Amino acid sequence: MGSGRTVLVVLNGDIDPAFLARQLAAADRVVAADGGAQAVTESGAACDVIVGDGDSLGEQGLVEAQAANPDVEVRRFPTAKDATDAELAMRAALEVDPDRIIVVGAFGGARLDHELASVMLLANQHWLDRDVVLADSRRDVRLVTDRAEIRGQAGDIVTLLAVGGPVKNIHSHGLAYELGGRSLVVGTSLGVSNELTGSTATVEVESGMLLLVHEHGSAGN
Repeated sequence: MGSGRTVLVVLNGDIDPAFLARQLAAADRVVAADGGAQAVTESGAACDVIVGDGDSLGEQGLVEAQAANPDVEVRRFPTAKDATDAELAMRAALEVDPDRIIVVGAFGGARLDHELASVMLLANQHWLDRDVVLADSRRDVRLVTDRAEIRGQAGDIVTLLAVGGPVKNIHSHGLAYELGGRSLVVGTSLGVSNELTGSTATVEVESGMLLLVHEHGSAGN
């Protein structure tokens, strides 16, 4: 499955320039959702595809993105549409059959509804079989439907939340509070604020969708 490619999707949330630069250097293709294109241009890189209604990028931002890559594909959509710019960008990313999609700029920004909707996009059936990660310099978020490996450092916070229904028979290795075959249901906080005991951990589920939030170098309650 997949072409072996990594596609970077850049949204219009909060973006750390140094983190973005590292992701751009590792990506085979860059898809920007509207104002996310400006962050790419300001980093000195170029987009392969820009999608969205253009309300946050503006004409000047578009001109700058096209100057950085005259061959950039621009897909303009009306403001009144059935999908967010983030979902449109994810659809565009899927067109090259990637193994991995890294999404930057999914967190923060002025719109909590967009932030929540971007997280919930992880459950979209069209890319549920891909390795999709929402990431910034502090955290990464992914959906586990079979097995996931977590890499970090001892003390990193790991939260596990059921999405869309019960998640059954969860096994973890390398967490302070091992799941040991327990199940999680939607609307409970049992899986909040677990911790890495070393540099790696694994989580496996028998069935269901498990949202995994890994906070790097974090502590909290």
